Amino acid sequence: MTASTSRTADALGRGVGQRQSVAALASLLCLLAVFTSHTTRSEGPNSRERSPYVAVPLLSSSPKLDTSVGVLLGYLKSFDEASPPSFFAVSGTYSASESHTLVAFGQTFFDQGRQRFNFAASQGRVNNDYENFLDSGMPAQTTDNIEALAARYLFSPARYWYVGAQVLSSNYVIESEGLVEQTLQDIGLTGLDSVGLGLVAQYDSRNNLRNATQGKHFLLQNYGYREALGSSDDFDVVRADLVSYSPVSERFTLATQVAGRWTRDAPVTGYSSISLRGYVRGMYLAENYTHLAIDNRIRLGGNWSANAYGGLACLYASMSDCSGSSNLYPAVGVGLSYVLRPEAGIILRADATFGKDDNRAFYLNLNQPF
Repeated sequence: MTASTSRTADALGRGVGQRQSVAALASLLCLLAVFTSHTTRSEGPNSRERSPYVAVPLLSSSPKLDTSVGVLLGYLKSFDEASPPSFFAVSGTYSASESHTLVAFGQTFFDQGRQRFNFAASQGRVNNDYENFLDSGMPAQTTDNIEALAARYLFSPARYWYVGAQVLSSNYVIESEGLVEQTLQDIGLTGLDSVGLGLVAQYDSRNNLRNATQGKHFLLQNYGYREALGSSDDFDVVRADLVSYSPVSERFTLATQVAGRWTRDAPVTGYSSISLRGYVRGMYLAENYTHLAIDNRIRLGGNWSANAYGGLACLYASMSDCSGSSNLYPAVGVGLSYVLRPEAGIILRADATFGKDDNRAFYLNLNQPF
């Protein structure tokens, strides 16, 4: 991607300013309320008999989705004693911009931990209200309609190693009118039908799959999108993700991640975007993407932890593009987390994260960043 195209994609992501301070306060209040209720229910002679159901609030504030609130309802199920607990959930969010997202997913582990099957279905409608569309000084409105289905199966041929296959089908449409519609067509950002098949290789020595304190996790995967399968275009995507969890002390875990996404012959809508916290995916685009992220997790006592997050990302056509600051995207953040279900690694985490060019976001969700 050229520098001018990158700036165009950048400008697409600049929307109305948000009420982040209110969202941050609400996030922490929700967090405290849930934790207090959870702790109270855990006390007593039957505290070890835990309900398999999980219900938590979701909250985020970002430049694209405005302030969003929602809920996640989940169910934990162990298929055998040697397999990690499986998790099935549905979630929904609604934002002040009248946007919404609906997600249903499952993470299953069975056959004494030797087999894994994940699936997800999502639907969303995102209304964007730009004050300065493409740096033109003009306001504009666009709507993104997104539907996706995904599934992945893995089996273990040797200790810590998993191999398998995956499928992804998605439909992404950008609605606009007049000059805005023409501008989107000119740069090729109009939507995409994509159906892809791929292979997966995974190394996983984590001591807890959802809230690790030691071990390593490496994931290498690809998707081949083809018109013969129903895609709008023929293109390829390769993704890699390496995470190391180091127990620096009894209370301090340092998690380090190196991740990347590379494309070949992809249309603009299939380009890579930033996956660091503090940025909204799709705001900045380029053919390829790489980031380094560090997450410091400090146990405060009981089930509470403090978190400090930082990362640096690059969007590029060639690695030489990363020598310029215009293609580099830093992020820093702080937050609190609480372990809801230690045996399953289910946590609730609240973060405030800040990037460059006024990119910032607040989150209250049910997972670590990696």
